This record gives sequence, structure tokens and C-alpha cells, in this order.
Amino acid sequence: KGEPPRRARRSSRLAASGGARAAASPPTSPRTAPKVGALRLRKCAPPSRRRPAPRASGDDTAPAAAVTEPPSPASDDDAPGSSPTFGSFSVPAVKRLQTRTLAVMFFTYLSIYFVRKPLSVVKAPMQDALGLSTGAIAGIDSAFLGLYAVGQLVLPSLGDRLGAKKMLVAGYVLSATAVALFALASDPALLLIAWGVNGVAQSLAYPLHVKVLSPWFAPTQRGTAMGVWATSQQVGGVLSTALAAFTLGVFGWRFAIGAPAALTLIAALLLTRITVDPPWCKLEAKVVDDVDDDGGNAVDGGNSVSSDSSARSVVVGDCDWRPPVGMREVLRIPKLAALMASYFFVKIVRYCLIFWLPFYLARECGMGVAAAGYMSCLFDLGGVLGGVATGVVGDKHFPGKRTVLGAYMCFALTIAVLLYQSASQMSLFVNGAVMALIGMLVAGPDALLGSSSIADTCEAAGYGAEVLGTASGLVNGAGSVGAVLQGALTAWIASTYGWGALFGTLAAMSALAVLTLLASVPETSKVSARTAAAA
Repeated sequence: KGEPPRRARRSSRLAASGGARAAASPPTSPRTAPKVGALRLRKCAPPSRRRPAPRASGDDTAPAAAVTEPPSPASDDDAPGSSPTFGSFSVPAVKRLQTRTLAVMFFTYLSIYFVRKPLSVVKAPMQDALGLSTGAIAGIDSAFLGLYAVGQLVLPSLGDRLGAKKMLVAGYVLSATAVALFALASDPALLLIAWGVNGVAQSLAYPLHVKVLSPWFAPTQRGTAMGVWATSQQVGGVLSTALAAFTLGVFGWRFAIGAPAALTLIAALLLTRITVDPPWCKLEAKVVDDVDDDGGNAVDGGNSVSSDSSARSVVVGDCDWRPPVGMREVLRIPKLAALMASYFFVKIVRYCLIFWLPFYLARECGMGVAAAGYMSCLFDLGGVLGGVATGVVGDKHFPGKRTVLGAYMCFALTIAVLLYQSASQMSLFVNGAVMALIGMLVAGPDALLGSSSIADTCEAAGYGAEVLGTASGLVNGAGSVGAVLQGALTAWIASTYGWGALFGTLAAMSALAVLTLLASVPETSKVSARTAAAA
């Protein structure tokens, strides 16, 4: 009784018959429902015997459900007024729920950029108003990114244990409060502390959004869905930069950086209303072939089931029923370390351009502060195209091997970054075109490394949603270490050797990312292979 032994839990991650991984995706058609799982279900759990499905670990909202038979989606012409169960969703209903969830999560992550990006726009006037050195500004950036990195390495695992919703809401409220205090401060030490607290609070946002969104989409939909969601970074960057540039010219730098915190509070309120688990997951039948260490009984979430020759399989019904996994075990997932190294290099390039492009345009290209802010929006607009295109192309042509596509894009990024300094001095059109191209080429690898590739790698090793928060935090944390280093690295290289040397360094980081991306290609998912064999 109680928790299944470790060996049984590990073997259940690799078990698959018919719909073993279907718990992470909605049913699509009665014709495609797995027959093997249905036969086993009837054999192991007759209709007269109803067992409550285990509650998802870290689940904030999902109700318990009873497992009887594998659910089949309702037809489009179901009788109106009927009371459908979780498993009786029609395909249009599933798509509506997926679209609504994606839209909400898109907006909530977009809002985090309104308490992150404005600092890059107001750096120059803030420096002049407060008499700050370039090193002091770099220190503020580094405080944010350093604590952001530490937070991503440690805090997302709490989302696997305490619930993603609770941690997200707490992080958003803390972030908005810290930014409001930053806007009121003048002392460099207070500015550094407030912006550092903002970094800790924001560290929860990306990994826990990935954890919440991944179960809503099948692996063949994941790249596109996560690619669309990841463009919230670029859309948020464009909107927050444009708003900061406008309010800077009208109200001054303090209002430009403090007022957008109100939008983050609205997003926190919206996060309190999200549904963490897809409702159809509660009745998705999944068959596992676990037996306890004594070899006598199979274990089903604490219920012992007699194990004879015809009924060693146990049916469980939950997307995320397995207990959270320790960080040491997550770190041993094959190829995860290579993903971490890849994101380290990609983040150096991306965050250097995010934080310093407006500064470069104002200081080196002779643009006004507001014009430089507006011009840098092209980098984010290119990123929107890059994120979506990478997701669609990855799903269609690189299933399970999306990092190969990322390697191609980083190779092209290496060349584009080397050409940018010369292009920025030619004309506004050439400057903007190359800037948008760089934004597209860096956003694609960033989007897949931070979301869909993590899920692919975990699934290839036989893990599921129970590790997504921790694994996503580790990969994003490694990327954030690179983002931390770029703050001091950018200031030192640009001031000592010039901007040409800086762009050469970014090109070298892109080339290193090519190598680590190729090394991170996961093996064929054991779960997917066994599912195909069972079908």
C-alpha cells in the first residue's frame, strides 16, 4: 500500500500499450482509439469495479475522476443538454479548450516582458538623470540575470510539488511589487536590490508555463503550439518596448518603467483562473505493467490488485499521476546536459541583443533614444516569425529531432551576426532587415530549446510531466547563466575592444551552439516506439 516502489515507478515510465502516452494528448477520433489498451482495460478493470484516478502531483484544480473504460470523444451531433464526462469531448470542443488555454498562457507570459524590457529603453536617460556609470547599469542587469538563473535552477521544482498555479501567481505579484519600488528608487544599491528581486520572481514564469502547456498538446502538435506560445516573448518585447518608448518621451523614465507593472498584476489575477490539467486527461486510460518487489501484487496508487497470469496490468487515469522526481535523477536524463549547454550559448547571444541593441543604436548609430527603442522592435518582430516557423517546420520535418533544425538556424545566425555591424552603418532599411533576420534566427532555437525539445528529451528517456518543471528549470537556468555572463562580458568587450569585437564574440557563441545542438539530438523515444509496436 502507499507509494509504488522506485523500480515499479521507473518501469511505469517506459510502459506503453496502445495509449500509454495518449494521456498527455486529447482523443482525436473513435477510429484511432487504441484497441490494445481497451482490451487490457476490460480485462483488468471490469465496468462494475470503479477506482478513483490518482490526483496529479502539483495539481491545483483538477478534480478526481473514476476510471471505467477508455473514453471516446463525443460525436459532433451529441444530444444537446446531455451531461458529458471528461472523456466525452468532441474534436471541436478539444480544439476550443486548447486554443483558449494557449491564448491565456500567451497573454500571461507576454505580460512579464512589461516588467523586464523597459529597462533596456530607459537606460540612457536613467544613466544621465542619476549619474550612473555604464558598469553600474551592467551591475543592475547582472543582478537581475544572476538571481533569475539561480531561481530557475531551484524554484521551478517547487511547481512540481506545490502546484504550478500557486507559484506562478506568487511570482507575478512579487515581480510587479519589485518593479514599482525600482521606479521610485534613486540609490544604485536600492536599484540593484529591487531589480534582483524582480529577477527571482520572474524565474518561475517560463518553466512553469511549459509545465502547464505541454500536457494540453500531443507530441505531433507540441512544436507548433509551443512555437506559437514562445512568440509571446517577441510580441511582449515589441509591445513593452513601444510602450516604454512612448511613455518615456511623455512622462519620463520612472513612469515608463513603473506603470507597466499594473499589467502584470492583471495577468496574476488571470492565472488564478487557469485549469492546470486538461479535463480529458482524467479519464485517459493508461496501462502499466508494474508488479511490486515481492512479485505478488500490482500497485495502483496505493491499491493492491491481485496479480495472476491474465491480469498483471493496472489501469491508472491521470496525465501527471506519478510523484515528482528528484533533481539528481533529472540531471541524469540523457542529452539534457547538451540541451543545457546549447541554451547557455543561445541565451548569451539573445540577451546581449535584447538588453543592448537600443543602447548600441543610440550611441553608435546616432539615433535618438525613442527612435532607437522603436527600431529595436524589428529584432522582436523577426523573432515572432522565427518562433512560429521553427515550431511548424520542426513538427513536420524534424519530429523528435528538433535540435537539428536549431543547429541549422544557429549556423545561419553566426554569419548574420558577423555582418550586422557593417549592415547597421549602411542605411535604415539594411539595418532593420538584418536586425529582423537575426531576431528570427535566434528566436527559433530559443523557442525549441526552452520548451518542446525539453519534453522530447524527457519522453525519450521515459519520463513525463512529473519532471517537466524541474527539467525546464534546469535548461532555462543554464541559459540564464549565459545571460548573466553577457551583462559583464558585453560592457567589458564593447568598452575595451569595441563593438566589432563584441559581434565577433556573439558569432563564436552561435558557432558553439551549433555543435551542442547536434550533440543534444535525443534517441528515438522508448515510449513512442513501444506505442507503435503495440498498435
